[in-house]
Amino acid sequence: MSSAGSDLAALVDAQAKLVGLSLTDEQRAGVLRYMQLVAGIAPRVMEFPLAPADESGNVFRPVEPPGVSTAAPPALAHP
Repeated sequence: MSSAGSDLAALVDAQAKLVGLSLTDEQRAGVLRYMQLVAGIAPRVMEFPLAPADESGNVFRPVEPPGVSTAAPPALAHP
């Protein structure tokens, strides 16, 4: 495994341990393949020029599923 692959494997193992996630060998291999894919795409995404107007908004307001209330308590609600 390359140094970058070893780094990704160590990252996956550390993050799984941090959140108490137990991965089977098959699941770990799939996560590593995905991390390698993302690591290859990320530089191209980060190099893409953006103007200030291209930035996303800083407020995310999810849509509530029908019949389920996910409203925050009044003290935590945002206008």
